[in-house]
Amino acid sequence: MSENVLKLPSQIIFDNLKELMRAKNTAHESIFKFHWKKMWPFSLIWPQVDFVRIVRLMGELRNNVASQKKLAKEAKSKAKPYEKTFLDAVPAYLDRFDISCKYLADVAQWKQNLLEKKVRHEVKMMRDVSEYNQILKDYEKAQSDLVEAGALVRAGWIEVVKGIADESESQIGKGEECQQ
Repeated sequence: MSENVLKLPSQIIFDNLKELMRAKNTAHESIFKFHWKKMWPFSLIWPQVDFVRIVRLMGELRNNVASQKKLAKEAKSKAKPYEKTFLDAVPAYLDRFDISCKYLADVAQWKQNLLEKKVRHEVKMMRDVSEYNQILKDYEKAQSDLVEAGALVRAGWIEVVKGIADESESQIGKGEECQQ
């Protein structure tokens, strides 16, 4: 198969969704995943997580959501029948992705504020983490909603893959008929 084969609109959107999710997952892991560089005394040597950059990245991803929704809407008019389920599921997924990015940015911003000593102290020498706990709960809910929406996108994508495979088989079959 040559590299010059035209991609279906749903294939382009799917590739874009994978890239958006890869960027968000990287930010998520840098905040939450355990790493030995985050432990003392290694944390004194290696730079800490750049929370400001994560907040900025989440803003960029959220801006990208609008363009992807527009692309999905435009693709519906040109879509083949087997692409419809996928393209119908994409806007809801993008909405949930947007909310998830917002809360991840909130987590990063709270941690940055903590580094900059901007967190409110109600009692001397004690941090008020109730606000942070609420942000984490909101992010956790947004993540579970995103996973649910992702299941619908995956189901739609399976239909697209089957449709492409069926189309390829029918074209191969026509090619064999012509040769006989």
